Amino acid sequence: MGRSLPRPTTIIKGMHAMNTEGKTPEEVFFGGFNYKLSSFFHDDYTEIDSIETPATFMIVYEKKLAQKEFDLFDRLQFRIFYDKEIITGSNPINVKLLSDSYSAELVMNLAKMISDIFGLDDSGTCEKADISFYSADEYDLFWTIGDGESFISIEHDPKEGLTLNILFYNNLIGQSVGDLLMPEKA
Repeated sequence: MGRSLPRPTTIIKGMHAMNTEGKTPEEVFFGGFNYKLSSFFHDDYTEIDSIETPATFMIVYEKKLAQKEFDLFDRLQFRIFYDKEIITGSNPINVKLLSDSYSAELVMNLAKMISDIFGLDDSGTCEKADISFYSADEYDLFWTIGDGESFISIEHDPKEGLTLNILFYNNLIGQSVGDLLMPEKA
């Protein structure tokens, strides 16, 4: 996480420009959020699902957001995976933002913003996609972050609607589950 963006850039956060000079891509990306993801467990949330397998246990928590993220997403989910054999506190956390209604133009802007921060998506689709791509019933864009320690995706399908997924969120921010449960220091 010691790297910074290759060139000073201005990223649009809502309607405000944000200077990225000297910031890591992760700082720029999470700086674009209205809601501070690391405060998820300090606010009201609901457990909406849990799945148990012989090796793991997964719990899904959800909350409604007071303000839409990127003018698109109104719900936020944290999925925490627990390894039954090895409990270390560094269990994977996946973040999912969900939207039932959206503007294809706003999704296109979000994809371009993520590409400006992290580089092209893995398939290079974002670079050549036009508004009709983002208006389709199904699509997905994936970005591999770093050496595959984390992933970001924008997906749309008829069942879940539009989602922004941050897989292995804790790897991006360098925190464990235990760190996220601790009250923030003043």
